[in-house]
Amino acid sequence: MFHKCKFFMYISVIILIFPIKSFGAWPEDPTTGVPICTADGIQEHPRITTDGAGGAIIVWQDMSSLSSDIYAQRIDARGQVRWTKDGVAVCIEKGNQWHPNIVSDGEGGAIIAWWDGKISYTETDIYAQRINADGKLLWKAGGIPISKAPGAQQEHDMIADGEGGAIIVWHDYRNANIARDVYAQKVNSRGKTLWTNDGVAVSKVKNDQVYPNLVSDGAGGAIIAWHDGRYDSGDIYAQHLDAKGNALWEKDGIPICKMFGSQLYPSITHDGSGGAIIVWMDDRNGSNWDVYAQRVDAKGKILWLDDCVPVCTAILDQYDYSVVGDNKGGAFITWRDMRDENWRIYAQRIDAEGNSAWKKDGILVSVEKGSQYNPNMVSDGADGVIIVWWDARDVVADIYAQRIDSMGNFLWVKGGAGVCIAEGGQQDPYPVNSGIGSAIIVWWDKRRIDADIYAQRIFSE
Repeated sequence: MFHKCKFFMYISVIILIFPIKSFGAWPEDPTTGVPICTADGIQEHPRITTDGAGGAIIVWQDMSSLSSDIYAQRIDARGQVRWTKDGVAVCIEKGNQWHPNIVSDGEGGAIIAWWDGKISYTETDIYAQRINADGKLLWKAGGIPISKAPGAQQEHDMIADGEGGAIIVWHDYRNANIARDVYAQKVNSRGKTLWTNDGVAVSKVKNDQVYPNLVSDGAGGAIIAWHDGRYDSGDIYAQHLDAKGNALWEKDGIPICKMFGSQLYPSITHDGSGGAIIVWMDDRNGSNWDVYAQRVDAKGKILWLDDCVPVCTAILDQYDYSVVGDNKGGAFITWRDMRDENWRIYAQRIDAEGNSAWKKDGILVSVEKGSQYNPNMVSDGADGVIIVWWDARDVVADIYAQRIDSMGNFLWVKGGAGVCIAEGGQQDPYPVNSGIGSAIIVWWDKRRIDADIYAQRIFSE
């Protein structure tokens, strides 16, 4: 296969929809996307945030040396990389640094947090660093400790706090490695941690509390959801922390879903009113996984059905989901679905009352042959979303995208617009909004022997 990144034009046959074209916005090398890092060794686990000027800041874990380090790069709205070739070293301390996350600092730079294994993989800590729009590190070399408690701190998530800092949450083995608990910390723009040293205990009841996700409450605090094993194989619990780290709901969290069976791996978004919509995988209906959701307000009141809202209960498995608020009290949800015995990407919109706005069990995003994986989603800056995924329609994995409006209409070519279909495999795509109808997408790319980091911008006109 020759190197190529195609973009297609889709003219809708529905009169009410205007014709919209999707194009890669960086045409200087339209066959490949833009290389972010092609250094020797493996670069993977990319994540992305806006630079506030139509471009993006991208972070990844980098194994171009004998260990895993954290690097970052900025790309502007024209597709020009702005910092040192192959990225700025965010952390190259001894040991390994893994799994970076990133949020905008609101001033053209970003805050980056990662697992830090200076000691060992079983003694990982959470560290963070701030980088400005010029690629200059603003905090202590090697990053500042968010938590250095005994045991491992892992599986972190983070949000911007709206004041140039960030709130970070993780699951934590400090309890003599017997069970994992959920802790959180807030760091300001100067790199000072603001809550209890090594983090506020969000939940530390018996058994495991793991895989936390969080969303801003719009007032300097956060709503946090996690998978909780205090009673059985897994329920979904949540807590609201205010800007000072105080718990506003019941100690150790409130139950979002306690149905029989397992409820695992929550994902969370805002509801536009200070509350949150939480989505998870659920096996209450038998041996297969379905997708369910619940809305909770800022005071911890459950707003939808007591046994939660089914997003998709089609046959076989549904999971690997992404959720984005619709700014109307509801949410868009996309997931990977096995109902036709090949993995497909489906999507649904749930309104403010918990009703499915589109076809029951969701709409099929791509009708092409082969399987599709790892959907991620971002607002399109209007009333819809842009969904990205990696796609095996041509056997080797490629990156595709689709834009969907609030009515469930596809605005780009049927089957999805090709973001990158170069030789080798392209996987793990993550998008960030870059204007109305536009997104910058980053992925790791194996067109060479080792994985590299590439990006592309796609937009409507």
